Amino acid sequence: MECARAIGGAALFKGLTANDLDQVCELARTKGYKSGEIIFSEGSYGDEVCLVLKGMVRVELAVHPKADSTTIHRFSEGQVFGELSLADRRNRSATVACETDCEILTLSCKDLLALFDRNRHLGYVVMGNLAALLSTRLRETNSRLISAVLLE
Repeated sequence: MECARAIGGAALFKGLTANDLDQVCELARTKGYKSGEIIFSEGSYGDEVCLVLKGMVRVELAVHPKADSTTIHRFSEGQVFGELSLADRRNRSATVACETDCEILTLSCKDLLALFDRNRHLGYVVMGNLAALLSTRLRETNSRLISAVLLE
């Protein structure tokens, strides 16, 4: 199945069994977006994890309330974004917009957490992957911040 292959290839879902992947796919929804379209905005409520199936998205931060936003990262096919909402279900920390026409797979955090309650091993694997993914992204951000400060 296309969904299981896409989800199984994402860092957040590595190590899941075929049965686990099928259970996650039952929760998945896909939506098409046009280039330039906003998927979610900084400050909006975060209740979904997203996976890029096709295209590229950019992550933007407003550096000043009256200034334009700054692109801080790009995600392409097979990459997950919006994963912080799985950890805390709070407002989005950034805006994500489509750089190209995109197909995005979404997973409701509420549905995922309910699945984790029913299948504790699946939840353990995904939450362990989430911790590793967030650690990697934090280290990358720290490196970029240090580089930016040193260039001043």
